[in-house]
Amino acid sequence: MTNIIDQSFDIIIPIFKFFGLLPTKNRPKILILTLFLSKVLLTVGVFVNLVSRKSSDFTAMTQLAMFLPSVLSSCFRDVPFLTDGHRMQKCINFFGRADFVPKSIQEKKIVDNCVQTCRRHVRIYLISIVAGETCWNLFPLFEKKHKLSLDIWLPYDTTEPGVFYLTYFYVCAVCIYMGLAGEMLEPLIGGLAYHITCQLKILKLNLANLTEFLDDYSLTKFEEVCATLKQSITHHNNILTFVSEFENCFSFCIFCKIAANVFALCFCGLGITMVPLGNKYFLLYVSSYLIFVLQILFYCHYGTLLLEENEGLTNEIYNSYWYQCDPKTKKVLLIIMERSKKPIMLTAGKIVELRYSTFTSVIKTSYSLIAVMKSF
Repeated sequence: MTNIIDQSFDIIIPIFKFFGLLPTKNRPKILILTLFLSKVLLTVGVFVNLVSRKSSDFTAMTQLAMFLPSVLSSCFRDVPFLTDGHRMQKCINFFGRADFVPKSIQEKKIVDNCVQTCRRHVRIYLISIVAGETCWNLFPLFEKKHKLSLDIWLPYDTTEPGVFYLTYFYVCAVCIYMGLAGEMLEPLIGGLAYHITCQLKILKLNLANLTEFLDDYSLTKFEEVCATLKQSITHHNNILTFVSEFENCFSFCIFCKIAANVFALCFCGLGITMVPLGNKYFLLYVSSYLIFVLQILFYCHYGTLLLEENEGLTNEIYNSYWYQCDPKTKKVLLIIMERSKKPIMLTAGKIVELRYSTFTSVIKTSYSLIAVMKSF
């Protein structure tokens, strides 16, 4: 029987293993490095083309400036997987351990809901990426003059059909690689954050039901309470351990994505304000702007859910029948309550907190930067 992580990310994990981002036995390192270097070379091509562009070519410059932060962040986010893939894999599979197998019908409902949510997000992302990559890569072929799907600087001439199509397929392949191996990281990180939230829900459920057996003070009931309490303490410690490891593994990846999206939002917003409403690029700017906003909101949403669930842990213990417990049990419950006062907060780069207030601040900042850029 597959564990809850394999069920939640049954598509993402094979994709990451295929591209060498997670350790596999039969994947040569030279192939993994080749894939990474191909992405770096594309990034260099975009940057050089942006720098060498004439300032009068506004549309092309804004498109390149909008795409460059995403390409750069994709390169940086691969680094933790390439340098310490075993640690990343261990972190991803943390909740797949036997400790987190649901033990009651109520726990199973919580876990099943979490798994279904993760699977739904993965499929939505995958369909969106496939549709987006297909349109992005095929659209240039329907124009009168064939051009690459991404306007990059090249040290050679592509007027020859053979050279053009080889370069075209290279650019398409790298864009697809960045889409599948890069953008699919979002539902993985968001899904793991939601798994933390659901484990806190299970912990609250167990603590709320801790004293339901105390209608009589028999030794058997007391032992059941003690056993449940020990399991809850271990469960809470495991959750805190995972949060710490999650921050160490994915906080940098989240920071790169949010930072890239802030810059991309600025150029998208600038393009929206400068391009006429009927222009064919207007839809591109608007759709890209919405995508960048939703990606930031995705992280902040799950960060807020986790924060709120942790804040409710103290209230759940207080609302239980703790006053019927013996002094030793009361002391342990008090320790858990005091410990839960420290918020379980996900961050971007261990600097920016992932919550709704951060999302609104990011949007306000991007609007301010758009106004500054438009004044020049």
